[in-house]
Amino acid sequence: MTKVVVIGGGPAGMMAALQAAENGNKVFLIEKNKNLGKKLLITGKGRCNLTNYSPLNQHIKNIIDNPEFMYSSLAEFDAYRLYYYFEGLGLPLKIERGDRVFPKSNRSQDVLKVLQKELFRHDVEIIQDQAAEIFKEDQQVKGLKLKYQGQLQADKIILAAGGSSYPQTGSDGSGFKLAQSLGHKIVEPQPGLCGLKTKENWIYQAEGLKLKYVDLKLIKAGEEIYSDFGDLEIRNDYLDGPLIISASMFIDSAPKNYQLEIDLKPALDYQSLDQRILRDFEKYSNKFFGNSLDDLLPKKMIPIFLQLSSIDYNKTVNQITAAEREELIHLFKNLKLNLKAKKGFERAIVTRGGVNTEEIDPKTMESKLIRNLYFAGEVIDVAALTGGYNLQIAFATGFKAGNHLNGQ
Repeated sequence: MTKVVVIGGGPAGMMAALQAAENGNKVFLIEKNKNLGKKLLITGKGRCNLTNYSPLNQHIKNIIDNPEFMYSSLAEFDAYRLYYYFEGLGLPLKIERGDRVFPKSNRSQDVLKVLQKELFRHDVEIIQDQAAEIFKEDQQVKGLKLKYQGQLQADKIILAAGGSSYPQTGSDGSGFKLAQSLGHKIVEPQPGLCGLKTKENWIYQAEGLKLKYVDLKLIKAGEEIYSDFGDLEIRNDYLDGPLIISASMFIDSAPKNYQLEIDLKPALDYQSLDQRILRDFEKYSNKFFGNSLDDLLPKKMIPIFLQLSSIDYNKTVNQITAAEREELIHLFKNLKLNLKAKKGFERAIVTRGGVNTEEIDPKTMESKLIRNLYFAGEVIDVAALTGGYNLQIAFATGFKAGNHLNGQ
């Protein structure tokens, strides 16, 4: 019986172990944490956005890094197959806004439970330890050295040790080191789906504020790189929220070259917004300018607008000129922020970078450099936008690796 060792007990590793066992192999699953699926439990804010119930091409469109590499895996195990796979394991699912798939219970713990039950049913032996080194001979894997429990012989190894995001869950980049030690090139890991820091500190005066239904543009060298409509949040020293973390996926390793433009009133064009401001100014005609913006802005944003505007705080509203009003409109429609850095791996949802996809056979997930070495999940240089696409990548590559160990 072929002895298979899977390194990493996340979604990719568990799926790979299950498929390997399903195909008649003796499987050992190595996990450094006390429990499996530690990162899985925090996905989807603890609800676990399993996948996106949409066609293959929709998934490919939302994969930012190396989408073409994923065609084979997604063709074999797409979102629809994943959906019915989990329902077949006794986990009721539901489809929400944007075709996002969640367990009906809204508990990521229930996803982990059905996977653990299957691992037990397939006699997968779980070893709580850490892979310290992978042995090879004649460019073929032979086994590995564990940090605490000595050596373990292996006919096949699936490396599914995760990336570098949320290192407190065990994704500490150790999988990259193992792959690199065997001769694989590692595309420099970068935080993905993460918050963004700005050069301007004034924005953080509005800490805790959620800006809803705004337009966001990401600009580089005067060219629009990305735009979307939705929500963002202001933290104590960085910007967060759906719009921001999506925008982060279009930023390279030099964030300082990028600028954000925020339209706080996207439902109003310049003329409509001018008319709205005129109505408010008529209502507050005898008030100071600094006391006239309550109907137009959240309270936390008002001091920021007063700071950015050249209009005198103590000027009465009925004295404000058309040019000053135009300046105010421009602030509403084009609030500019220059980026300084990405928020680090500690809060990044995914890792960009990893094992170079050119060195992996997409039809089997086997290394092109080392025989009987396979890859799955976030350790590979593939990453997508939010919406269930990244977990689908993990499950699909795990399924592919575990299903093709015996040359099927």
